[in-house]
Amino acid sequence: MLFKLSLGNAKRSIKDYLIYIVTITIAFSLMFSFNLISNSKDILDLADMMKNFRIAMIFVSLIVCFVLGFLINYMIKFIFKRRSKEFGLYLLLGISKKDISLMFILENLILGFISLVLSFFVGILLSTIISSIILNIFNAPYLVKLPTDYLVPILLSLGYFLLIYLVVLLLTKRRIKRLKIHDLLYLDSHNEKSKVTKKKSIVTFIISFILVMGGLLIFNNEFKGVGIEPDTLLVILSIIMLIGGIYLFISSFADFLLSFVLKHKTLKYNKDNLFVMRQFNAKVKTMKKSLGTLSLLITLTLVSLTFSLMFNKIFVIQIDMSAPYDVTIIDDEENFDKYINHIKKEYTIDEIFTYHEYFNDVNYVNDNLSYDYQGWRGTDTYLRVSDYNKLLELKGRGPITLKDNEYYIHSSSSVYDGIMDIKDKLKTIKVGDKTLKLKDVTSLYYTSSWSYGNGFIIVVPDNIVDNLKSESDTLVVDTKEETKEELNNELLNILDDDICERDPETGATYCYASANVFVKGYYLAMNKSVMTIMDFTLFYLAFIFTVVTGTIISVQSINDGITYKKYYDTLNKLGLSKRNILKTVRKQLLMYFLFPVILPFIINFFITTSLNHVFVAFLPTSMTYLSFIFLSSILFLSIYLIYYLISYFSFKRCLDY
Repeated sequence: MLFKLSLGNAKRSIKDYLIYIVTITIAFSLMFSFNLISNSKDILDLADMMKNFRIAMIFVSLIVCFVLGFLINYMIKFIFKRRSKEFGLYLLLGISKKDISLMFILENLILGFISLVLSFFVGILLSTIISSIILNIFNAPYLVKLPTDYLVPILLSLGYFLLIYLVVLLLTKRRIKRLKIHDLLYLDSHNEKSKVTKKKSIVTFIISFILVMGGLLIFNNEFKGVGIEPDTLLVILSIIMLIGGIYLFISSFADFLLSFVLKHKTLKYNKDNLFVMRQFNAKVKTMKKSLGTLSLLITLTLVSLTFSLMFNKIFVIQIDMSAPYDVTIIDDEENFDKYINHIKKEYTIDEIFTYHEYFNDVNYVNDNLSYDYQGWRGTDTYLRVSDYNKLLELKGRGPITLKDNEYYIHSSSSVYDGIMDIKDKLKTIKVGDKTLKLKDVTSLYYTSSWSYGNGFIIVVPDNIVDNLKSESDTLVVDTKEETKEELNNELLNILDDDICERDPETGATYCYASANVFVKGYYLAMNKSVMTIMDFTLFYLAFIFTVVTGTIISVQSINDGITYKKYYDTLNKLGLSKRNILKTVRKQLLMYFLFPVILPFIINFFITTSLNHVFVAFLPTSMTYLSFIFLSSILFLSIYLIYYLISYFSFKRCLDY
């Protein structure tokens, strides 16, 4: 009998809270699909670093469990509150608390189990789509096929499900056990008690402003530029201040805004402002703790999306900086043949180019640079303009021209500012018996393989280097096929250990090679792996955070349509048309949805601006980060808008309009 009653109530809950059930199903589907992917041999074998994908997914799934636990716990409390009178009547009819508790727990387990079972089917479809995207990123062939290893992913998903529901339902059981008949009969009319006066709300709002601004200033101060290590404790302090500021802002801003409207009659009596503000203020007071948590989730969502977009761009640029050519080897020229012969075994060689780097007796650039901009090499590196133009040609760039008395500096973006600071000292330099004038300084399309150990090169006319000493020899090989990461390890094994050092403490001798190998395939595989793990992890989290936030606000808004229908009917009887009532509803819902978003957008902007100080060296321009903020905001709002529209049409249906 109890099971039948639970099953009937579960069916009714599916109809009443469909958006909640759909959200839980989607969340478990994503969890199951990523479990399938992280256990797929086809995905893990794409690159050595992809083995970390499984660890990342387990860690992220635990975070998702916590967030879903928050959603499920919130919704169970919400549903229980809505049905409290029903449970109070059960007690009056003689049904024990134990049976009521068991019935309610069974209802929610049935709903959760239905969502879990549906998620397995949806998850299989999602996993095939996501797998195809990942394989496409690695340019790997893909055949549409269903996963074969279901056992581990199903057990993991089942484990996460039981973990969430065990904790949440135990809390629910304890909550029901403490309630009395009177509490149940009047629970749906209870709101969160707020003892905050107008004066205290203003003080709280000011404190929240100080905490948020102070946290952002500390965070910004710790991320000043490349190579400057932030103080971990201060970064943690800034994060704690931001979290505290978010909760205090949510709890005080509605009162602050209402008092502002009440003080200004032009706002107070303008159209429906007073009604909307009163409704908004009452809603915030009843769910300020939940709204604070939602605002925090939105902050994490926006930061996750922005970081994902930023790192994606950084990795693309880093590949071009680290390995612009298929194979680059720095070694003695007499060793080049053995590398070329090995490459020929597996690849078709399109072009081979060898060039030399030179150094001067005087280091005009390196010795004048501040310590933060200096490389470990310690000497200025010179290149012939003909070699430099050939390197540009291999990168698909046009050549430069130099007169016999000119020179040119090409630097990385991280060193560019340092060179510009000393540009006046570099107007002329002396190489041998020749005096050269500086033609220009650029940082566009620089690659570190041109001058290993320095962040810049000096380009001079060919005849200038005749009297300079050769610093190192470099081999560049372009292949017809795309190189793979295995080639990097194979070429490293060919290197000869030509430098040996004795450890004075142990007496042991350690030998290593002075040569270096850069294979594009290796950097592509490594960067694509990191990019894939990071992108899918952050997008996964961002999506879950967004739908959880949207679901809670939507369910609360729909409930308002049912609870406050009488108020809108009264407004209609007083002469307010249905069209104007719906306009009021749209305004009211817009305030509900935008309120927890205001502060996260501000925090995301300032946090990204601070981190741009560190990452600007790896981005095309100093303003590129603004596009990431814009795109992350659009991605978030596009999903958030769907929940707003669902809320509006559901609210409209509740009013019978």
